[in-house]
Amino acid sequence: MTTAEIAEDLVARAQAGDRRAFDRLAAEALPQVRGVVRRMIGHPEDSDDVVQEALAKAWQSIGSFRGEAKFATWLTSIAARLAVDLLRRQKRWRAEAQIAYANLCYTDPEYQGEVIGAVSAPDYAFEVRQHIAYCFACVGRSLPPDEQAALVLGDVVDMSGREAAKVLGVSESVFRHRLSAARAQMRDRYEGLCALVSKTGICHQCKGLQQIAPEAKRGGPFPDVADFAERAAVVRDADFGTGSMARFHDVFWRRTKEIEESGAGSTEPLSTCGRT
Repeated sequence: MTTAEIAEDLVARAQAGDRRAFDRLAAEALPQVRGVVRRMIGHPEDSDDVVQEALAKAWQSIGSFRGEAKFATWLTSIAARLAVDLLRRQKRWRAEAQIAYANLCYTDPEYQGEVIGAVSAPDYAFEVRQHIAYCFACVGRSLPPDEQAALVLGDVVDMSGREAAKVLGVSESVFRHRLSAARAQMRDRYEGLCALVSKTGICHQCKGLQQIAPEAKRGGPFPDVADFAERAAVVRDADFGTGSMARFHDVFWRRTKEIEESGAGSTEPLSTCGRT
């Protein structure tokens, strides 16, 4: 049997109530599904909840699957829309969320201890591309959820406009409009925020984290991310949620969610961490 025939057989069996067949289909689709959801939401537990909800919903509605798209695209569509729904229910983050968090780390011994403990973990190593990908997702939380979803699918997952529009349940023209709006907002945010993009940017977190890492774990040279397209390319190729900084970033995601929900922390830099 060809790959397509095997997939058709698994779908038919799943629609007849065979949970094992459904699980085989889902297992092949999960890397893409998890990648999209995690890059949209960031927060590890919230991301896992959305993936599990998507699997439950897909199993309940497997009878409606008509094979007009690949099963992975169908499951990704369910998950991406659930992720958008969750983001709509949660408070949108400030573009300077990482500055607020850094300020609290600078003044609060508990926050400082968490970061030092994460950096001291045996499996930790600083990798600037992973941190750029984390930063991209974090700043992305400041966008309207529909636009953030378009950005992730179009510029990070690198789907075609047609496939991304199908995933989000909109026309290609609507998708292109949302993607264009998201790109414009991200360019504006990074111009004033990121020291890698603009020398006058207020955020030197990449350099600061490299400096506090053990010398043998400081990673390679920083990539050239002088504009939005170059940054998106770095993000697209970076490990996200699975690399040497994964546990470290999970600490950041959990704390930043708490801070942004409460509105705590100043967005004016208090620390000189990473500046020369």
